[in-house]
Amino acid sequence: MISPPNLESRVKQEKVNTEAGHEYEVFLSFRGPDSREEFTDNLYHRLKDAGVQTFRDDEELRVGEEIGPELMRAIKQSKISIPIFSKGYASSKWCLKEVAEMVKHKDETKHMILPIFLDVTPNEVQHQTGSYTEAFARQEEKYNFKTVQEWRDALQKVVKLKGLELKKEANGRHGEFIKKVLARVLISLKKAYLDVNDILVGIDHHVEAIKMTLLEVDETGVQIVGIWGMGGIGKTTLAKVVYNQLLDQFESSCFLNDIRETSSQHKGLEYLQSKLVADILNCERDDFANTDEGTKQLKYRLRHKKAIILLDDVDRVDQLKALAGDLAWFGPGSRIIITTREKKVLDLFQVSDIYELTLLSADQAFELFCRHAFIKGLPTPDLYGLSWDIVRTTGRLPLALEVIGSSLSTSSGRKEIWQGTLKQLKKKPHMMVRDTLRISYDGLDHEQQEIFLDIACFFIGTDARIVKPMWDDRDFFPEVEIEILLLKSLIRITGDGKLWMHDQLRDLGREIVEQENYKEPWLRSRLWHSEVAMRVLERQPWEGKTKVEAISLEGYQFRLEDHCIEDDQFMHLTNLRILQLEKASLCGNFERLLPDLQWLSWRFCNSNPTPPTNLDLKNLIVLDLSRSMVSEDWAGWSLMKVARKLKVLDLKGCLQLRKTPDFSAFPALERLILRSCHNLASIDPSIEKLSALVSLDIRNCTNLKDLPRLGSMEALTELLVDGTSIRELHVLRDTDKLGNLETLSANNCKLLAQIPDSLKCLKKLKLLSLDNCQSLGALPDSIGQLTSLVELSLSGTQIRRLPDSIGNLTLLTVLKIDHSRMTCLPSTLANLENLQVLNASGCVDLEGEIPINIGSKSSMRILRLADTKISSLPTSIICLHQLKILDLGGCQRLEALPNLPSSLISLRLGGESIRIFPNLENLINLKELIFLGCRQLVEVPPGIWNLSKLEKLELSNTGITTLPEQVGTLPHLRELRIRKCLKLKCLLKLPPSSYELEISFCSSLTRLPNPSNLNNLFLLRMYKSSKITVIPGLRGLTSLKRLDTSLCPITRLDGLERLDFLSYLHIELSQMEKLPYLSKWRRLSGMNASYRRKLRPRPVA
Repeated sequence: MISPPNLESRVKQEKVNTEAGHEYEVFLSFRGPDSREEFTDNLYHRLKDAGVQTFRDDEELRVGEEIGPELMRAIKQSKISIPIFSKGYASSKWCLKEVAEMVKHKDETKHMILPIFLDVTPNEVQHQTGSYTEAFARQEEKYNFKTVQEWRDALQKVVKLKGLELKKEANGRHGEFIKKVLARVLISLKKAYLDVNDILVGIDHHVEAIKMTLLEVDETGVQIVGIWGMGGIGKTTLAKVVYNQLLDQFESSCFLNDIRETSSQHKGLEYLQSKLVADILNCERDDFANTDEGTKQLKYRLRHKKAIILLDDVDRVDQLKALAGDLAWFGPGSRIIITTREKKVLDLFQVSDIYELTLLSADQAFELFCRHAFIKGLPTPDLYGLSWDIVRTTGRLPLALEVIGSSLSTSSGRKEIWQGTLKQLKKKPHMMVRDTLRISYDGLDHEQQEIFLDIACFFIGTDARIVKPMWDDRDFFPEVEIEILLLKSLIRITGDGKLWMHDQLRDLGREIVEQENYKEPWLRSRLWHSEVAMRVLERQPWEGKTKVEAISLEGYQFRLEDHCIEDDQFMHLTNLRILQLEKASLCGNFERLLPDLQWLSWRFCNSNPTPPTNLDLKNLIVLDLSRSMVSEDWAGWSLMKVARKLKVLDLKGCLQLRKTPDFSAFPALERLILRSCHNLASIDPSIEKLSALVSLDIRNCTNLKDLPRLGSMEALTELLVDGTSIRELHVLRDTDKLGNLETLSANNCKLLAQIPDSLKCLKKLKLLSLDNCQSLGALPDSIGQLTSLVELSLSGTQIRRLPDSIGNLTLLTVLKIDHSRMTCLPSTLANLENLQVLNASGCVDLEGEIPINIGSKSSMRILRLADTKISSLPTSIICLHQLKILDLGGCQRLEALPNLPSSLISLRLGGESIRIFPNLENLINLKELIFLGCRQLVEVPPGIWNLSKLEKLELSNTGITTLPEQVGTLPHLRELRIRKCLKLKCLLKLPPSSYELEISFCSSLTRLPNPSNLNNLFLLRMYKSSKITVIPGLRGLTSLKRLDTSLCPITRLDGLERLDFLSYLHIELSQMEKLPYLSKWRRLSGMNASYRRKLRPRPVA
């Protein structure tokens, strides 16, 4: 039971909604214990997702004897009332009173009643037989004859109306039945609702984010948002949910689905244009002669209509030009949603708000799969592990989870079918998933397809810069082709520059190669599976030439460490361009065997004293010998001298290498990687002749004390010397020869004590990183002449002051001095008009004021000053109109804060001395608000009620006594953490949107508000709050996955057995009166139980 204050709070909120003009369209009346969990909650959410304003009544929330004015208003304002008849419906006086009120309202108005019959028949309800006989007998004992007879009459009248019966309409299947109820409601309301899958997981925050973007423009503006992502990720589903939820706010609407396919047909675009006009004007569709005529019609006929439009699966910019070429075509307040796999389309159409849809989390993916695969959404114990294996195999792609889960739903009791499915999925993607993903592949040209297949088979996780030269040598244009693959969501490039591809796309690419010849692998272009490749090499079952162009033996378990692959095994592989070996040797005469080899990866190569002869490497572009046992005396270096086209040489982790080989034979070399060659002491002088070298990577060569002369390396743009033992950067004396250097990184060079003045000649330098150079105490004043510098990182150095000349770095956007010995910031910092990031966190000697005119520039986006001794911020900080993140945690000398810019999305405050806090009312974009150690904060600063976008609120070690009720009304607050607030005595209301709730070390808090309305809560942590003995409403936390009540004197956990999704439980047994059943939790993967004395002698439940 929810206490009266909570009910009152809920009714007040409903009253606010009503007064704001949000009239209810549907009123649901039901008896909670009978139907809430399995039927009514699902119906409610489907109605809500369809944009239907629904009042969900529940007799368990009743207080008193009469229907209050708010409930009366909800019934009268709704257009449709839905009584949900169950076996126990008539035992509730509230349900009977509501039915009587519905009938009365229907007699007076055109109010519609749609009766629903769950586990009872209309005949039982009309004649009050079965469970209704007994229920009415009990009602007659409590109420007078007239009242009971009025209820009987109401039931008889309602049953005569056209209703829906679960058994007849859907043979007892709730999902199908809800669809029929929904269809009836939408037809009655005349809504242009789009059908959406009734199983939605992990979509809510995406929906809210897009709605926020669409609604933040004023009513007179027209707004477009593009939803972009790979095939099968859920773009259309997301767009439909947003469309449905916003539908009520528009006078017209139009959904154009599958634009890619429709526009490819004869007069397809003209058809789409005519449908758009017809839908928005609600008129008959006319045929347009051509797109020009359609454009004219759109331009002149739609400009007075406020419409919501969904353009689904767009793949060319001409489609958008024909359907939404100018925002002026549409009426004020119109909104357009576009879904596409092609980001380039949105860029060319200049869509400013692009929302990239990302993959589900692992837990969300598991939940989505289970809800499709199992009737109750929970796996049986014997299928739990297999379910996780299948989820991992799908790569968390929603389409795959839905399709595979549904296909297994009829086989939930047959483990062998699940095992077979998993085995099949590991070989290739499901047919429906494959067909969806293949659309993007088929839209590529030949060169793009070749690069896609190379990546899918061999280069996932490889640095893109290393592979590009090979494709370039094939007369491809890798820069362009890779950009197209990126824009089509077929690949990604990670933050460290590596190629990444979704597992399902990888499997698609590999299946395409297998389709070249299923039975005879030697007739395929690529062999990536080492065992298949080895069988082809050993058996040679073919006649004549093969079609194999690329082969990998990486991961093959050779019987001997130095297994030798003979020359005759390559006799017919004359087309080979990629060869990947691991822990193997090449033996024999390779004359004329590998003439087209471009890529040789020979990792963990042993230092074979008798290398192969006549190895033809004249076309070799990339040589990877990483982690091999080769030394400078390795006989194989002589074979490499013919590789005059070599552009990439990777020797990282070659621990036997004390000196590099002679590089004279590699005049075309562009990338030399010597990273983590820990015993390397010298680099051959021939390196200075590598005039084409672009990147030199000698990071973590810990034994290297001197850098070589870089001579005529005029092409060098990247020099990485991190973690070496160098004491000075003497190479910079040749700065006239390094005029193109853009990146210089010397992080963790602990002996580096000085930067030469000649640094000033690096006019093209964009990045200078000297993090953790613990002997470095100063920068030369000449640093101010690095006019191209964009990022300067000095974290963890001994530098105490920045030279004033830093103010001349007009292009500088990132300045990191965190955890250095900096004592003050130069006033010239204010001259850096393009500075976007300033990180001075952890500068424990930094004190005084921030330069007063820092706020006069508006480029700053991130300002971190945590754990410093600064005493104040300038009032002009409010002028930083682009500031997104402000971190002032642990600023113990800070006493007051001025008003802050409304652009902030993250604010972190901390310090025992802060007495004056800013008013929060204008921080309307704030998503994260954290107070750490603000002992003088006795109440949440005013204006928190206005933070409608706030997602995280953390209060740690503050002096607050009460969390205001306004916190519980914040619509998007997902994470609430309260720690060590020792004076906190009262929480008035919890935010219903919460996903995570933590209340720890709050020793004065005696009780919690009822959290049963937190339908999305998945983590609840109550740690060491010594006066909390009961968690009310636990049974209502249907999404809860993690519960931690350790070191809390909890006496009961009533309703714990109802938490079907619980996977982790940590409970304190010391005060527990009764233990819950644990055997039913199939998902429980972690449990901790602690106790400090014996359990009370009570019976175990």
